[in-house]
Parts: sequence; structure tokens; C-alpha cells
Amino acid sequence: MKIGIFANFLLFEPAGIGKYSQNLLKNLFKIDHKNQYFLYFSFFRHRQVRLKLIQKRLGKLPKNVKIRIFSVPAAWLETLFASSFDVENIIKDPLDIYFSPYVSGIPKKGFKKMVTTCHDLVFLRFPEHRGKKLSNYYLKRHKTAVRNCQKIIAVSESTKKDLQKFLAVNPSKIKVIYEAADARFRPIKDQKKIRKIIGRYLPHSFNPDFRYILSVGTLEPRKNLSKLVEAYSMLPHQILRKYKLVLVGAKGWNESELQKTINNLNLKDRVLLPGFVKDEDLPYIYNGASIFAYPSLYEGFGLPPLEALACGIPVVASNLSSLPEVMGRAALLVDPTKEEEIVKALKQLIFEPKLAKKLASRGPEQAKKFSWIKTAKETLKLFEEVYQQK
Repeated sequence: MKIGIFANFLLFEPAGIGKYSQNLLKNLFKIDHKNQYFLYFSFFRHRQVRLKLIQKRLGKLPKNVKIRIFSVPAAWLETLFASSFDVENIIKDPLDIYFSPYVSGIPKKGFKKMVTTCHDLVFLRFPEHRGKKLSNYYLKRHKTAVRNCQKIIAVSESTKKDLQKFLAVNPSKIKVIYEAADARFRPIKDQKKIRKIIGRYLPHSFNPDFRYILSVGTLEPRKNLSKLVEAYSMLPHQILRKYKLVLVGAKGWNESELQKTINNLNLKDRVLLPGFVKDEDLPYIYNGASIFAYPSLYEGFGLPPLEALACGIPVVASNLSSLPEVMGRAALLVDPTKEEEIVKALKQLIFEPKLAKKLASRGPEQAKKFSWIKTAKETLKLFEEVYQQK
């Protein structure tokens, strides 16, 4: 097979789809040296810098993988894909399968057989979080993908159900292939290095008694962090004195709501916002935490709490959308709309060390149920099925 992949997400999406692209492609190339792959990128400046970044994220590419670069802005190429423009005028390779790790890379026409991945339908579940204009854009792109793709990968059973419910996709067209936590996320015993890495982002950690409850994710309303802050404020003073709340993540849409909550509750010294943390440092931030809390209102998969499980950190997570199927029996699941349930779960993990230890031991075992090699094998098998379809 000759497989073309729209790989721009690898360069321009530092989290989410970018991580998915990186881990999937790295593992695809590990297991498949028979089929030929073409990676399509679009940029017109900083060529050497971009090529070095591709090499950094994918490593040395095998002989069956070729890079194709279009010297046009990424947004312009995406606009072409979204229009009636025939992309075969751009892409000359005789492809058997065209794959995009996200629906925005699927054109209206141009390839006979296409596959894409749907990560979530947040723009339909929570349209107010994206705005009308952006939500309509995502809806059009998803409709194009649903119409033109032979198969759609859903990253969870929950996402598959959403595709059926909101976009009326035939279930036979959907294949559930889970994501996974990267192998870097594991229990780390080197406390000295953990403290050193944490100190880059949190000066408070130089205090030997420094402890924290952690959450990781873009600071946006869907992550329900304001509710977490409110729940944290309701904890007994003996806990508040010992534990800070650390919210790791880049600022997202309407993060001002979170900041307002912190200010109103007078928690500026207790709730810490270190911002975006480098990939190589993130495992140490997880390992330094006493508890990981993730009361998200909606997730297509839910990678951060799985990464926390892989690190052996006790987790409190939402009982909505995909999180129960990803967490299994390795986390305390709560109704994220009720502060009292979040408070109860946090208190349990602090005041019941045996429970915290039991969940911490279950975490890595649960995380092992998901692996990028397995994701790559199932994705390759799906390509083969689509290739054989008449």
C-alpha cells in the first residue's frame, strides 16, 4: 500500500492531536517496513528548523517513509482541502489510502479511500465553549469527513456513541482504537530529580514539606477547573495548610473565569498556575503530586488522567463521557458538577492512605491496557481493511 498522511499537526499542535500524531506515526514506522508512507507538511519558512523538529519528534525515518513539503502556509493548504479544489493537483503521489489524524485534513474530494480520527465532538456537546462561528466550521469539517471517509477512528466508545448520536454515522463505519500514555509516564523513584524539575515551575517546592494536588490540561471551562478550585476551598484547613492546588496547562478559551474564581476565593497563594510544562518534564510533575484531580465535563479519551495512573498517582476523575472506560477501577469517579463529591473523594485519598495506596498500585496496571504499539497495529489493520474494500 501507498499511504499518504497529513502530518502538519505534528509541527503545529504541541498537545492533543500533535501528541497523537507523534505517537501513532512513531509506532507505525516501528512495526511496518513493507508499506510506503508519504508525510505531507506545508510551510514556507524556517525549513531547516521544521525538518529538525520533525526528526526530533519522529526520530530517524525508515526507508519506506518519505517527507513531502508544500511551500504554502498551513492554513492556506487546509483551506484548499476544505474547498472543492482537487488536491490531486497538489499531491502527485499515487495513493491507496489517505489518512488525516484529525478531520480538518480531509478534503471534499481528491482521494478514493480516506480514513480519519475523531477525537471528540466538544463543539456539538458544548458549542458555547467554541463560539457559533468556530462550532459551525468544525461541524462542516466533520460532515465532510463523515461523508468522504471509508472509516472513522473513534478514540473511545463514548466518542463512537457521540458520532452516532450527533452526526448519524453508521456504526459499521466507525472503529474504536484507543490512545495510550507514552512510555515516559511511569513511577519515578529519584526524589532529588523530581524536586529539581518541579522547582523549575514551582518555586514553592523548595520547601521540603511542599505537597500538592495536581490537574493537567488546557485552562478552559470544559475542564471544569473552577469547580475544582471551589471544591479545594471547601477542604478542611488542616488540608489547605499542607496541600496546594497546581493547575498545569496553557491558557485556553475564557480562562478568565478560572482566574476570577481563584481571586474571589482569595486563593492566589494556594492555587498555582505554572503554565505549559515541557513534555520531558511532565512525568516528574505527575510523580511529585500527592493526588491527581480531573473533573472534566467532557473528554473524547482523557489522556492526562491515564498518564497520572501510569505514574502511580491516585486519581479522582469525572464519571462522564469516556473517563469511566479509560479509568476502569483504578480511580475514584465523581459527579464533576457537585463540589461535595469532589471534596469527599479528595478527603478520602488524604485521610485513607490504604485506599490511596491501593489505587496508586492499580494505576500502572490499568495504563498497561493501553499502548501505542497496539494503537499502531490496529490502525494499520484498519488501513488494510479499507485498501481491500471494493
